[in-house]
Amino acid sequence: MNHFPRIARSSALALALIGASHSPARAQATTSDTATLKPVVVTATRLPSAAGAATLCTTVITGDDLRARGVGTVLEALRETPSIAVVQGGSFGQQTSIFLRGGQSNYTQVLIDGVVVNDPGGAIDFANLTTDNVDRIEIVRGPGSVLYGANAVTGVIQIFTRRGHGPMQLSAWARGGTYGTREGEVSALGGDDKVSYSLSAAQHNTDGIYAVNSAARNGTYSGRLRLSPDARSDVALTLRYIDAGAHIATNSNGVPNDSNQTHTERRFLGSLDAGRFLTSRLEARVSLAATDADARSENRLDSPDDTGFPYDIRTRLYRRTADARLNFSLAPDVIVTGGGSYETQHARASGGGPQHRSVSAGYAQLAGTSFGKLSYTGGVRLDHNSTFGDFTSYRLGAAYELPSATRLHAAIGSAFREPTFEESSSMQPFDIGNPGLRPERSRSWEAGAEQDIVRGRASIGATYFNQRFRDMIQYNGLVAEGASNYYNLAAATSNGVEVTLRVTPAAPLTIAASYTYTQTRVTNAGIDSSSTASFVQGQRLLRRPANLASATASYAFRRPETSLHLEVATVGDRDDRDFSDEITFIPKAVTLPSYTVVALAGELGILHRGASASPDVVLTARVDNLFDRKYQQIFGFASPRRTVLVGARIGVAK
Repeated sequence: MNHFPRIARSSALALALIGASHSPARAQATTSDTATLKPVVVTATRLPSAAGAATLCTTVITGDDLRARGVGTVLEALRETPSIAVVQGGSFGQQTSIFLRGGQSNYTQVLIDGVVVNDPGGAIDFANLTTDNVDRIEIVRGPGSVLYGANAVTGVIQIFTRRGHGPMQLSAWARGGTYGTREGEVSALGGDDKVSYSLSAAQHNTDGIYAVNSAARNGTYSGRLRLSPDARSDVALTLRYIDAGAHIATNSNGVPNDSNQTHTERRFLGSLDAGRFLTSRLEARVSLAATDADARSENRLDSPDDTGFPYDIRTRLYRRTADARLNFSLAPDVIVTGGGSYETQHARASGGGPQHRSVSAGYAQLAGTSFGKLSYTGGVRLDHNSTFGDFTSYRLGAAYELPSATRLHAAIGSAFREPTFEESSSMQPFDIGNPGLRPERSRSWEAGAEQDIVRGRASIGATYFNQRFRDMIQYNGLVAEGASNYYNLAAATSNGVEVTLRVTPAAPLTIAASYTYTQTRVTNAGIDSSSTASFVQGQRLLRRPANLASATASYAFRRPETSLHLEVATVGDRDDRDFSDEITFIPKAVTLPSYTVVALAGELGILHRGASASPDVVLTARVDNLFDRKYQQIFGFASPRRTVLVGARIGVAK
């Protein structure tokens, strides 16, 4: 039997859904979990598949939806995703981290078009990731090391650049408002089945929430070119360059007392992905990726009387990755993937010598569907890191759809985080790395159910997850001279329940909600046994809320590109530390109170191209923190108050 037509049809359907025309009604239907929609997902298995068939919990957020709601940063988009707690240290552009399913902030692998954004060791600052030229964001919760290697411990987030389609479309938008915010983008996209492209240049500027030294800027330039010379072949090139900087008015305790502290970052990401069907059943794919990051943190003396410690730290990180794999169709709905990858990582910091390591890996996966009801995936991967040796990870998952529109799913897997260069080698002048460090490791499982109700107008889903983190790396500053500062000592658990709900009472109105309960607990405190340490025996992990909830209501009017959106997000209380005692330097245990913020956004199409359904001009508005709540995401650090942004979007089709 010739399976190429069926595989080709599946790929064509995937691309059609990914590149479907912009529609507010469709956009509103893409922000919920896999319990409620069937978009195409690539990240879960590295194969185009319906999210409803994925055996891991997956959320897809479309770029159309983000643009309709005026969401300008990835961190804003993630706040409504189940199990993701977003933490930003003060004003716009400041260090931003996420905690997914209660894991560490370096336990989530982030990719842009297949290129890893994380620094080696998993660290990532979400402050500089914007939604400019974004087609969609896929969030896969659960261990992902079997496909993505190190640092995909509690999940994987992948951002995809827009793919052009149809006649050339030129567009521009601009808006401004509170805190001296000025931002805008110009873009062009278009193409056909043979050639498609998208280009974008965007700039974001703000004066920040403090009176002095609080400004932030971000320039993001991106492009994608895809060629498909025949029905069996395709190649795609994507590039993204980020030039960002922020003035930092606060000290480490959140007190705004610094007039010239700054942080800048320039990051380049590039990928080349090519594939060809060698036979009707066998597809070969090759992916090349490059990441270059230059960062500088500087704090000069504020005055001749300043008794602070000035610094000027510069770091450069770059990595190169090559991946090759074969997808073999055992049957029309069963695909076996086998592949390997090789990566080099390099780093250099002020005052320290250059560091280098390499990672090679081999992996295999089976993904399929039987009888149209049972979906399953299974995979295994062996990584060899030149600093710590070998690590084997696995993942197994299954989902079954009952006749009563009930879907059951379960998965189990392992994952790991590689040590950073600072932890495993002496990259910084005052710390000594430990070359004998093992990777941090995890074991997890999950099980859940989803139910369609009211003739498809409503659905509800619930998933229980259970995770164990071991060999967590800790820093010890009280060691003998010449001894290492890093050791594998701590351990913790994170268990919880995710609940999602989606209701469409009438075609124009969509309501989606989610609630996550997460219980974290330190099972081995490691170095410090005091009650104010970062790891306290039997206590929950810092800055992880036990309760997270969000809800969105979107209404798409009959007028083209005219819609209204209400967003509500609640973050429960969190444990944190107060480091403001400058005499004893002993931290105090504090609990940050819960908070709820509300946002309101809308767009209004006012001009149309004759009888065309798409307007030329769209007015936009967004209000964040609608009720002007005062709250802290990190102890001592203020968060933005009410923020109003108004603007317009203009589009021209050739």
